Amino acid sequence: MYVKHFSLAHTLLIAGALAGMALAATPSRAQNDPPMGSARLAHLEGNVSIQPYGVDDWGQAYSNMPASSGDRFFTDQGGRGELQAAQVRAYFGPNSDLTLVNLDYISVNLGVGQGSFNIFSDGFQPGHGFSVQTPNGAILTAGRAGFRVDVYADQQTTIITNYPNESVLTLQGGGDFRMILQPGESIQLTGTNPVYAQPLQPAVADGFEQWSNTLETRRFNSISARYVSQEMPGYDELDAAGDWQPQSDYGPIWFPRVEAGWAPYHYGHWVHIPFFGWSWVADEPWGAAPFHYGRWVVAGGRWGWIPGPREGHPVWSPAQVVFAGGVSFGGGGVSVWFPLGPGEPYKPWYPCSNQYIDQINITNIHESRVVHVQTTYVNIVNVTNVTNITYVNRTVGVTAMRQEDFAAGKSTRSVAAVKIDPQQLAHIQPAAPAARPPAQPVILHPVAKPAAAPQQRPVLINSKGQQAIAAPNAKPVPVPVKSAPPAPRPIPGRVAIGTPSVGGKPVAPTAVAAKPAPLAAKAPAPAVQPAKAPAPPVAKPPVQAAAAPVKATPPAKTPTPVAPEKAASRPAKAAPAPATKPASATPETKPATKTEAKPASTANNGKKKPEPANKDEKKEEEKKPE
Repeated sequence: MYVKHFSLAHTLLIAGALAGMALAATPSRAQNDPPMGSARLAHLEGNVSIQPYGVDDWGQAYSNMPASSGDRFFTDQGGRGELQAAQVRAYFGPNSDLTLVNLDYISVNLGVGQGSFNIFSDGFQPGHGFSVQTPNGAILTAGRAGFRVDVYADQQTTIITNYPNESVLTLQGGGDFRMILQPGESIQLTGTNPVYAQPLQPAVADGFEQWSNTLETRRFNSISARYVSQEMPGYDELDAAGDWQPQSDYGPIWFPRVEAGWAPYHYGHWVHIPFFGWSWVADEPWGAAPFHYGRWVVAGGRWGWIPGPREGHPVWSPAQVVFAGGVSFGGGGVSVWFPLGPGEPYKPWYPCSNQYIDQINITNIHESRVVHVQTTYVNIVNVTNVTNITYVNRTVGVTAMRQEDFAAGKSTRSVAAVKIDPQQLAHIQPAAPAARPPAQPVILHPVAKPAAAPQQRPVLINSKGQQAIAAPNAKPVPVPVKSAPPAPRPIPGRVAIGTPSVGGKPVAPTAVAAKPAPLAAKAPAPAVQPAKAPAPPVAKPPVQAAAAPVKATPPAKTPTPVAPEKAASRPAKAAPAPATKPASATPETKPATKTEAKPASTANNGKKKPEPANKDEKKEEEKKPE
């Protein structure tokens, strides 16, 4: 453990300098560095299946499951969940087909083939961006955003609703179709080239939207946001699982409520993912934040988690642990690891730049009375013989398992415990995991109940208005020109307003009353040869709320086709200083009277901004996504 005593003035100067250095270094990361964030599944309900990229089989998805570029997810009639990817949260409802098309160091790209989606983004830095591909057009934004997408694959139709008080959305499609969707506007896109665009009155929130908005509200009102960066995935899940001690020698500490004998990184399994290699998947449902950020320490006889600085962008790691090299057991290979302690440097076991090594350490080590954040960690982690790091957890938090069990993704609970002689850990050297990765992604959990997923991956429109399969590096092709699509069939609960357009040209309002397409209309055959998948080719429309009557309101503004605007830059982060409390050995507990607030529906659009839990949080309300 790196420990140093110094004056308060020195601490403030160092902390300010390091914060500035971390922010300044962010845009200059090397192109061969890992993605800017991670992706994982959360809040799963019902039957959710996953088709890992590179295999034809489907597996059963589970909470905390890491996701990588190309992974595809499908829900049945009762399934729903959330995909967190970097600064993006995509909630998906029943009968939904979602693909993480790409996640790298500059962008996040999602693909939606059918179903209902509630999507929120905290905004991206200049030069970075976010897009959603649909069968009828792409949605682009770089700023803080919140919008809903409903895809009716059997009707060749996509409805996009931009929530009030969010960034504008740029829509792009075949035939040079471009449109700016302002906050509070809704549009129905039909066809691909040309595109029939019909403005709609925003609908009242349904059950799926209320569920996802409730989770967003809980995130905004989280007590943990006082102590961690709001860019850290899963921080809101800590509130119900533990207690905060605001002040200590190490800074704020979170203590999980666990059984006796528990230790971090002791219950779970390892999976091999692109870029990062071996990554820890915790059994604990709250494990997204404390097992991929910060440091652990035993304080007062129990394990506590120390997050990095609240300011700045925290850098995700596959596990904040040390793998011990040179340890043997019974003549066979064994993998041994333990959590990093306060101030101890993290040495990545995957390719990365020197800037990345500095950032992942600086953003995960908290400056405190006894821990000093270094200006660089490159020389520390690259030296052959580290003698000034004691690794305080090497005797109290060690977990070990045979390498073949490690590589097979077996749970630590399901294999025989491996006991390591403490003498072997007296002078350990950090090492990369010795287990060999599998030749292809492993399906750890077979599908319990196969979902009626479409056999082929969907063909979608990308951010350049071209057509491509929902997969990484899929070759795009121009969208074939077709005859103008007829006026779309009315969607239950949706009211057409304003003047529609075809290929960017206004259409006479009388054309809206054209004879609707037959009920049995089939989706057009894709222009690109799709990838093969084993599931039955049955596609269902997205779930719809009961057709509640829409109250009469003044008509919303009609979206007008225009040249795409420059994406909004990433908004300044709202980071009010938390109220400090006197040092105490008693952890701060969540008030018993606090309840999760549900966003109320409005007659106009059903999107009421969540009220903050207290007056101090109202100041940053206007900067939070819905």
